[in-house]
Amino acid sequence: MTSSAFRIIVRTGPNPGTVTELTKEVSLIGRDVTNDVVIGDAEVSRQHARITRTPGGYVLEDLGSTNGTFVNGERLTTPRILNPGDLIAFGETVTITFDAVAPEAAATVASPAAESPATVREAQARPAPQAPVPGSPQPAPPAASVEKKRRSPWMLAGIGCFVLILACGGVLWFMDAVYPDVLYAPLRFLGFY
Repeated sequence: MTSSAFRIIVRTGPNPGTVTELTKEVSLIGRDVTNDVVIGDAEVSRQHARITRTPGGYVLEDLGSTNGTFVNGERLTTPRILNPGDLIAFGETVTITFDAVAPEAAATVASPAAESPATVREAQARPAPQAPVPGSPQPAPPAASVEKKRRSPWMLAGIGCFVLILACGGVLWFMDAVYPDVLYAPLRFLGFY
């Protein structure tokens, strides 16, 4: 890997289209002007993330940011090796892509004996999955899982209310039968009734 083989490109947020070549071993990303990549957006922390060049590739790490760092729609909780084409989001408003400058840096070598031509054609015919962007509308999950999630707390609340109504009704029914004894008991105890 050469030092200038990879770059990041701002897609959304301040200054879209800004390209930064990754030439340093460690590049800090954040809102503060002391960072290597400065992104002037309110959702970006002063020191938001770090990209480190390692023998295994470039590694992205969140530095405890307030609004989070996402790679291909998944929140970053541990350092992650970046692949060319990965979509990186800082909060909900800033997205950048990690790209290879030289085509050979992003090339993948596949053994012709391992895959048949039919398999290769099928793989090429399939559309590439689109990475979700945080904050953008996401496809709705299956209706059964949404219904189950909504039903569960409401069912518990309904059962709780039903039990409470039965308990209150039972107390009132019992009080109706013995209320004179209950109401006049203190007076009898004191000798007034």
